[in-house]
Amino acid sequence: MKKILPALLLALLATPAFAHAHLQKSMPAANAKVKSPQHIVLHFSEALEPAFSGALLLDADGRNVSGAPVVIDGPLMTLTPGKLAPGVYRVSWHSVGHDTHRLDGDFSFTVK
Repeated sequence: MKKILPALLLALLATPAFAHAHLQKSMPAANAKVKSPQHIVLHFSEALEPAFSGALLLDADGRNVSGAPVVIDGPLMTLTPGKLAPGVYRVSWHSVGHDTHRLDGDFSFTVK
């Protein structure tokens, strides 16, 4: 018991270190087949640091088709690409939360 209590306290104190800004969901979702979306919305697990977070929308040839600048509002990141032609698109994102740790990721979706 004497060894368990300090380990539990350490685990509780260390928990905030794991509070990175993870992507929780997106619209459109990964691997979705959709009509051309007016907006692409990424929802993160915590508020983002706008100066250090962002995303790109890339077409099948790797060209940036992001459109208007990315808007970050709390835990939401929004891209407004304009009308997308049918094909596969990849969203490449990076997030920085209040803990200043950067996470990177990507996902794809298809426009019908």
